[in-house]
Amino acid sequence: MSKRKWIYCGIIVFIVLITSSGWLWYSHSRPEVRLSGEAAERKKLAESLRAKEKQVDFYFHEVNELIHELNQSELNDNPIKGEKDLHMEDQLVWDVLESEEYKAVLEEYNKHYGVISEYFIPKTETLGGFRYKVKESITEGYDLLPKYYGWTKALMNIDTKEFRDLNTLYNEHFGDVIPTAVISGTMEELIDIVNRSVKEGRDLLPEYYRY
Repeated sequence: MSKRKWIYCGIIVFIVLITSSGWLWYSHSRPEVRLSGEAAERKKLAESLRAKEKQVDFYFHEVNELIHELNQSELNDNPIKGEKDLHMEDQLVWDVLESEEYKAVLEEYNKHYGVISEYFIPKTETLGGFRYKVKESITEGYDLLPKYYGWTKALMNIDTKEFRDLNTLYNEHFGDVIPTAVISGTMEELIDIVNRSVKEGRDLLPEYYRY
């Protein structure tokens, strides 16, 4: 093959490569393609949140059923306790907000994990269920109410094991703690941005939370 033919072949290959690269760039940069990818991410996140809500709802009702069975067992083993006390445990929290029993349990929670509003407690929660969950949280050393009640806001999960582990991971890579004074949004978002920061080797929290 002559030198001229080699030059022509080289030019053709170069044109093909440039054309292919340009087409690939155009295809991936088009708004509809980006929107399609973003829509897929949003759909995936929505499905994940729905699955988590179902899991929380199942967990909540299973634990309440267990508490009810324990109360009945306690009544059988200790008749002196009486029906009146056990009936109080079966009362909905929202029906006994002014009772001394509820205020005592709430005070115990407040000592360890800060003040919460009754509006964050499910309308179906019983006093016995609330008492059990608070007692378990204190025993475990972590706030378990977000897990039981499905609290998704990051600032409501600060005393959970999940948040503390995430904070440790962040500190190991960036030599600081997660700035709770400026973060917002959900725990899912916070977990995602911290993991991305670790993966990319740079702190993305200031960019994400705009501080």
